[in-house]
Amino acid sequence: MLQNTNARYHPLQVSLHWLVVILIFATFLLGKYMSRMPNESEKIPLLGIHMALGLVTLVVIVLRLIARLRLPRPVSIKTGNAFLDWVSKAVHEALYVLVFLTALSGMSLSLQSGLMPTVFGVSSASLPADFFEFRARLLHGFIAPALLVLVLLHVGAAFYHQFALKDNLLSRMWYSKPIEESK
Repeated sequence: MLQNTNARYHPLQVSLHWLVVILIFATFLLGKYMSRMPNESEKIPLLGIHMALGLVTLVVIVLRLIARLRLPRPVSIKTGNAFLDWVSKAVHEALYVLVFLTALSGMSLSLQSGLMPTVFGVSSASLPADFFEFRARLLHGFIAPALLVLVLLHVGAAFYHQFALKDNLLSRMWYSKPIEESK
């Protein structure tokens, strides 16, 4: 991990961060919407979109991890509370882990249920009567909401920094001039 004295992240890191945010929310909302639908033919195109979004999210998070390891990034902003600083590091690492686990459990569900040929038009087989008969569905259904909770915790922490600590944290993850230049 490279660190520097810049007050903000590299534009590539910023772009990948916000792309992951959009992909996670879009994939989660589509998944929630589909979970209320019966497993009939109308659901198949939505499953294809959900699966494609999940794969794109996985690719983008891998690119983001590579960028995080290779590009310099600003030093961590401290809260003044050792426990909160530890939670910050743990949540950031857990976000990566849960994105990976969400994608892997989704791929596992797809393999267990034989979904790929049906969704992508190779087979005319129907969808399983209930995805909950597959263990991967239970994992996917637990991990995805846990990821969303961590994302919301991350957002709450960013707002705490921005509005309670007033340390201008949000400017670090945007395309504006570095803080040093804007003073």
